[in-house]
Amino acid sequence: MPENKELVIKKHSAMIQTSVKNMTLTQRKAINFLIYIAQKSGHCATYKTTIANLKQACNLASSDNTIIKEQLKTLSKTMIEFNYLDKDKEKVWEISPLLAGCRIGYGTGIIEFAFSPFLLNRILRPEMYAPISIILIAGLKCSYAVVLYEFLRDYLTAPAIPVLTIEAFRNLLGIDEKKYTFFPSFKRTVLMPAIEEINLKTDISCRYELIKEKGIRNKYSHIRFFVNKKTGNLTYEKNEKNRKEKLDISGDLFEKIDMPDQSVCSIPEEILIEIPQKYRINSLFEEINKKITEGKNANYIKLNLKYAFKKAKENPLFYAINALKNNYAGFDIEVEEKKTREKKATIQAVQINKDQKKQDELALEIIRSLPPDQFEILYNEAKQLIIKENPGNPFFIRDSIIEIRMAQIYIEKSKKNNYQSNDND
Repeated sequence: MPENKELVIKKHSAMIQTSVKNMTLTQRKAINFLIYIAQKSGHCATYKTTIANLKQACNLASSDNTIIKEQLKTLSKTMIEFNYLDKDKEKVWEISPLLAGCRIGYGTGIIEFAFSPFLLNRILRPEMYAPISIILIAGLKCSYAVVLYEFLRDYLTAPAIPVLTIEAFRNLLGIDEKKYTFFPSFKRTVLMPAIEEINLKTDISCRYELIKEKGIRNKYSHIRFFVNKKTGNLTYEKNEKNRKEKLDISGDLFEKIDMPDQSVCSIPEEILIEIPQKYRINSLFEEINKKITEGKNANYIKLNLKYAFKKAKENPLFYAINALKNNYAGFDIEVEEKKTREKKATIQAVQINKDQKKQDELALEIIRSLPPDQFEILYNEAKQLIIKENPGNPFFIRDSIIEIRMAQIYIEKSKKNNYQSNDND
């Protein structure tokens, strides 16, 4: 079986840490793919790819090539100022267009493009870089997730990630200064969706911490990120295999990408990791695919493989095939399924509590930022309800408790408005 070559670029840190405004998700995916072609091909005056390949990398299903042309046109007009966060200590100010030029021959489907000498030098000889998977990026749906992922990937092996001001972080994401100026809106629309998509779809997990400005109540001034590399079964790795099968890259344009054996492609990564390298042969793969076709779940296959390779004293391959056929790990599967159910129930309970806590915190942030007249109306409403619910008990007539009741009222009204809106639709 040929060696599997991954579509990974070495993206210069200075190209990641930029403050380019309003770049679309498609444009960010496109420039990464064009960088990949340049790094595969080496130093050239111009490079070539096809419209079909670029669409695959950008996850575009449309047959309208005008979309690609417009994205390339915008990239050629987009100026990039390097080293926005000063990770690269080189004391050189540098600016360059993302694309120096581009042309598409009529009826050929071939894109020819070039980078400026300044940018090409950073692409081909990155002194500091983050390894970025083109396939992984193609699967992301949020532009801010792409930027944040690349930034966190850049600092994955560093001792610490620099603490950013909220303004610097907004600039890094390329957000216009007039958008999402209300912080709860920024958090809800930009920050949280990006964090959730990164944790769900990529090879890293991350979290953040907000830091309040000294002397100013409830105003956040800085943000600190924490990042770790995931291990084990990764969702993006399964998607990566499927995308490699679809990505038809011509060897005439640059170095051909070897595709993995089809029998292996159909096997999920979580199962494949249970098989020692020397036993990864067709007879076992065929039996696994047969069980998948029969409707056996991944747990059934994983536990039988694990059982076989642990117990077999001789001919582990034969033992593994028979274990799959006869369910040697039947008892282990029952125990594992019970553990899985219990774990799932616990996770769901914890998540419900987390979601409720987040909802309460967000509601508190919103009511504290209300105009004084609206705040007073809500305050009095909450106070009257507390007095009605706890007659003659002054303990509950405290600002902290009233604020919590205000948040509850706000949430209830928001849900009611949403239901009414849905009914109107």
